[in-house]
Amino acid sequence: MEFDENKIKMKIAISKLKEEDIVMENKTRSIIKAIITTIVTLLIGTGVVYAGTIVYEKIWKTPEKIQFSTEITEEIKKENITEEEAKQIAINKFNQVGFSSNIIDTHHYKHTLTEAIMYRFENEDNYLITIDGKTGEFTAIHSRAKGRQDINLYITKEQAIETANKYYKLFGFKEGEYEIVNVNSDIGKYGGQHDNEGVKFTIEYNKKYCDIFNPYESIDIVIESKNLYLDIIAIRNKPFDNNEVVISKEEALEIALAEDEGINDYGIKNTQVKLMVVKMNADAYERKHNTEHYYEELSTYVAPEDRSYYKPEDRIRLAWVVVISYNNTGWDVKKTYTDGKYSYFVDATTGEVIGGLFYDFIESGI
Repeated sequence: MEFDENKIKMKIAISKLKEEDIVMENKTRSIIKAIITTIVTLLIGTGVVYAGTIVYEKIWKTPEKIQFSTEITEEIKKENITEEEAKQIAINKFNQVGFSSNIIDTHHYKHTLTEAIMYRFENEDNYLITIDGKTGEFTAIHSRAKGRQDINLYITKEQAIETANKYYKLFGFKEGEYEIVNVNSDIGKYGGQHDNEGVKFTIEYNKKYCDIFNPYESIDIVIESKNLYLDIIAIRNKPFDNNEVVISKEEALEIALAEDEGINDYGIKNTQVKLMVVKMNADAYERKHNTEHYYEELSTYVAPEDRSYYKPEDRIRLAWVVVISYNNTGWDVKKTYTDGKYSYFVDATTGEVIGGLFYDFIESGI
C-alpha cells in the first residue's frame, strides 16, 4: 500500500478531536478551529476543494497535448471493432427502422483527434450510416439520394414535429427520455429560418435532468418536405455529470476575471454570467499558456499538423459561463471577432476553469 503522509496527518488530527474531552469555551474553540484549518489545508493540498461542510474533488487536470493524425495504426485497430463487426451493426440498425440493409458502398476514416475509427456504410436507398468503432454505436444516418427534395414544396412546423416524433420512436428512443428544445426551418417559406412553413425542418431533442437540458445528449432529426422523408438523424451521447451548484455567480465572475488578467490589454467593457451545461475543453488553458500561438491560429491559416491539440477529460459539467467583452480592438474586423470576447467555463462545484471559447457562448449556446 502506498504511503500517503497527508492522509496520516488528517487521521491524527481527527483522532485528537475524538480522544479529548473538549469543553466548548473560547480557548478550546480556538484549538478546534486550528485543527479544522489544518485538515482543510491538507485537503486542498491533496487535490480536493472544501466548500462549507462538504469536500469536493478537483476535476481539472493538465490536458495531454496530442498530435494531429489520420493514420490508422495496428494499435488503433485493436482498440476499435472491425469493419465486419461495424457492418453488422449497420445492417441491424437499418433492419430495425425498416430501411434497406443491402450495403452498396463502404469506407472508413480515423477521427483526427481521437483513436476512433468511423465506419460508413451506404445502402441501396442511398442512406449513409456512421458507426463509431470505439463505442460500436451508430452516430448518424443521412440521405445521399438526388432529387429527394423539392425546394418548391413546404411543410408546416406541426407536420415536421409529428413526423420527427415518429422517427424518434422508430429508432427506439423512449417517450419522455428526450424533449424537444428547438425547431428550425432550414429554408423558410419567406426566406427566414424560423417560419412556420419550410422546405426542411430540424427538430432537436435533448435529455433533461430535472430542469436542466444536456445539449451533448441530443438527437437531431431533419425532415424534408417532399414525402416527409428523413433527411438526417444525428446522435450525440455524452452523459452529464449532473454536478451540484456550490460556487455562486459572483464567485464565478471573480474567478474568471482573475484567470483573464494579463492576457490582453484592451480593458473590459462588460461581462455576462449564466449557468449552463458545457463540455470540458483545453481552449482557456491554451489561451493562457500559449497566447501568441493561440491567436495566430485564430487569425491566420495554420496547417492542421502545426496546430495545437489537447486531450482533456471527456466530461460534461454544469458550469458558470462568464463572457468577458473587451473594449474596441480597432478597425480590424477579424481581430474584433477573434479578440473581442472570451467565454470562460467555471465549474459550478469546484470553481475551476474547465474550458472556454473565443466567442459569446451564452448567445450561441454551442
